[in-house]
Amino acid sequence: MSGAIYWLQKQRKSELAGLADHVGLKNYENLLKPDLEVALEEYMRVNQTKLANDPSLEPFFKRIAASPIKRESVGAITSGDEVRKPRVRRQTKAREDIEQLFSDPEPPTTRTPQTALSLSRSIPLPPSPAALADRIETQTTSLSNSISTYLSSTRLPSVLQAIRATLSSVVGIELLALFIEAWGLRSQVLPLRYLTTLPAAPALGTGELAIKIPDLFAMLTMGFWGPVGLWALTSVLLPLVGAWFINLTEGTQSYDPVSFNVVKALVAWVVYVRNGVGGESRVVVERGVPGGAQGLLAGASIGLLASLYEAVLRK
Repeated sequence: MSGAIYWLQKQRKSELAGLADHVGLKNYENLLKPDLEVALEEYMRVNQTKLANDPSLEPFFKRIAASPIKRESVGAITSGDEVRKPRVRRQTKAREDIEQLFSDPEPPTTRTPQTALSLSRSIPLPPSPAALADRIETQTTSLSNSISTYLSSTRLPSVLQAIRATLSSVVGIELLALFIEAWGLRSQVLPLRYLTTLPAAPALGTGELAIKIPDLFAMLTMGFWGPVGLWALTSVLLPLVGAWFINLTEGTQSYDPVSFNVVKALVAWVVYVRNGVGGESRVVVERGVPGGAQGLLAGASIGLLASLYEAVLRK
């Protein structure tokens, strides 16, 4: 083993790579450390005239100069004998690979099993199903945490909690039922009138959109106040009066919700089912409220059940 190769063997793989970049050795990335040592030695020997003056390579070239040169012995010339020619040693396969490394534009990929193993590791393989499932779960958790953080920074959670608390009471259920009835009646007493048309937006894939608003001038006519007054009297005022007079809550509430819904159901049955009073206004109310007279009775029944359930829980 020459002193030059011994000097290279003492270097680390990273130092050898830096040395290869420094001297201009190409296509060395896939070489193992022993192969890189041999490649560097051959390259620097070939380019000794160009690299000998480099101070950082002085230890290498000093060891080359100090290495003993083996010579083949020459036999004595006698009569009838011929001078023996020195045998030329065959280049080893490693030397042939290194020489081909200098001449080939691309590094060998299937020279040795180690090279094939390095090549297989460099090729990206698809993830396993378990790794893919873990990645999906991680992304889902991250998205969920981001949404939760964003919602926590807004007032939306508090608003939702307030709406839930309101609807989880008998008063909330009664207000929801009255709102549904009033919204249905609006379509009869405040019809929509054409206002303008928004132009089409081809970029969004939408056509022309007609804008309509409630006809507020209808509030100046009896066609509005007749049905609205009848509905307010039968669904709000008379039930409130009955709930105030017939209060079985022992003074804990100003109005008895059970009495409110009982009176509302009785009034709806007399006015709308039995066609008691109202005339044309009664027809408008029945046509506007979802379900008509049966819808009014259903709303009163739901409120009655909720009131009884709350009374049982309080007991």
